[in-house]
Amino acid sequence: MADHSQNSFLPPLRLEPLAGPQAPTIVAPTDRATVLGRSSQSDVQLTDQTISRRHCLLSVRAGTWLITDLASRHGTYLNGIALVAEQPTSVQEGDLLRLGPWTFRVRMGEPLSTGIHTTNDIASTSMRVQAVPQQELRSLAQQRLELLIECAASINTAQDEKSLARTVIDVVTRGTGFGRAAMIRQMPSDEVEVIAHISGGDTAGAMMFSQSLIRAAAAGQIVRLSGESVANYGQSIMDLGIHSALCAPVLVGPTVAAYLYLDARRQEQGVSSDAAAFAQAVARLTGLALSNLKRLDLEKRQQTLESDLNAARKAQQLLMPPSSGTIGDVSYAVVMRPGRYVAGDLYDVVPLKDGRVGVFLGDVSGKGVGAAILMTSAQTHLRLALQQTGDPALAVRLTNPHIAARSGEGRFISLWVGVIDPKAGTVTFVDAGHGHWLVRPADGPPCSVEAKGGMLLGIDEEAVYENEVLELPPGSRLILYSDGVYEQTDPQGEQFGLDRIVAALAETDSPARDVESLFTSVVTFAAGASLADDVTVASVRMG
Repeated sequence: MADHSQNSFLPPLRLEPLAGPQAPTIVAPTDRATVLGRSSQSDVQLTDQTISRRHCLLSVRAGTWLITDLASRHGTYLNGIALVAEQPTSVQEGDLLRLGPWTFRVRMGEPLSTGIHTTNDIASTSMRVQAVPQQELRSLAQQRLELLIECAASINTAQDEKSLARTVIDVVTRGTGFGRAAMIRQMPSDEVEVIAHISGGDTAGAMMFSQSLIRAAAAGQIVRLSGESVANYGQSIMDLGIHSALCAPVLVGPTVAAYLYLDARRQEQGVSSDAAAFAQAVARLTGLALSNLKRLDLEKRQQTLESDLNAARKAQQLLMPPSSGTIGDVSYAVVMRPGRYVAGDLYDVVPLKDGRVGVFLGDVSGKGVGAAILMTSAQTHLRLALQQTGDPALAVRLTNPHIAARSGEGRFISLWVGVIDPKAGTVTFVDAGHGHWLVRPADGPPCSVEAKGGMLLGIDEEAVYENEVLELPPGSRLILYSDGVYEQTDPQGEQFGLDRIVAALAETDSPARDVESLFTSVVTFAAGASLADDVTVASVRMG
């Protein structure tokens, strides 16, 4: 069964652990959503009390990786910014994702080693890395204030991370006396990525980065190597003549997003006594500026995502019939509201030969753009098949292989399709796993109909569908609805259910009143919460 979805061309998403308890690299496949959480039922289990049972969701829509916070107790942070619960946000290469005590870096596809290895000085210097005392950090000299003000003004104009990094390392070398500086980002396997550097004409690869210094700074405090301990750092650092170094974490919220790394070598003796205090002040300014850049980036991503979804919604609306109308002796009304951005429900009213009218309502499994794309394809194909054949069973048999070849794993469509014949006073129909419909006689309450039904579309391309016939005298109404009506829950988790559907239709007397009353009842039952799924209600009257 072929899958022509654009998602098949997207590489898997990898979450590589940077900080926190030991954890493996998480790989999320493109063909299904991945739930991260504390529960053993989650696709990826993260066992920590700060992780909710179902914490967040990784998914693909329209060729874009998205992350959705599932109303977690302690939040999901992307690049240091808390995500809005239940609102999908696009993720990109290099993003930092924080879940509880873990920080992960987002990678698309297989990992490529483009970083610079740090110097393994852990064993020889475990006792030589020193946290800079707070008293010293408060000794920022008055003459540095003007340089800090200049720094604040400059970084405020930075348009991206690289320009920000170049500005920051220029200021920090001028203000501290260190001969070399870099803004770096930690990568897995004790590598770092150099965002920008000043190294006296040397290449970035010629710089030396201490693992022990970076790991100590990862706790969120500026740290340094002092001259008296350099001899213990290993041959590589001694060969370069490094006699002092600083590493200041750049924090975006609670997340270490980068580091300012400085060192001095050989005859470079101009390091100021308040270098650590100045470097920390610059790191804090950098964190604020970087946080603003990250926030603007997320806002732009969200705007792009919403723009794409709005375009998809408008395209769907072009396929929909008017909300009410009359075709020959048949009148109808419909209301359709997507549960999230775009709809996965399909509905149409189709004029046929000899005064007959085709009607169908279906529901694509899943939500969002993927369901909407399949819905659009199914609606177009089914409408054409109905117009060509005028036969519900044949139209479904022609449409099913088309859906089966284009639906990904676990994607299918429940469908009710019928052809109303006003002359014969009948409706010929196929119920392909839908089941959500009622008949309202002209002089009686709405009631369910026993039907033998058929298989959902998209599961077996060779499935057989047969017509069933039901009398539909003048004045009778067919009331069709999606499972989003039946399954909508109230704040206590109780479903709307069939009894409430029938009660909502007890006093109605027209298609317009049917859809208005039932839809209003569902929204009222939800008690102000967002609709959990697409909600479609349609009523069709004979005569």
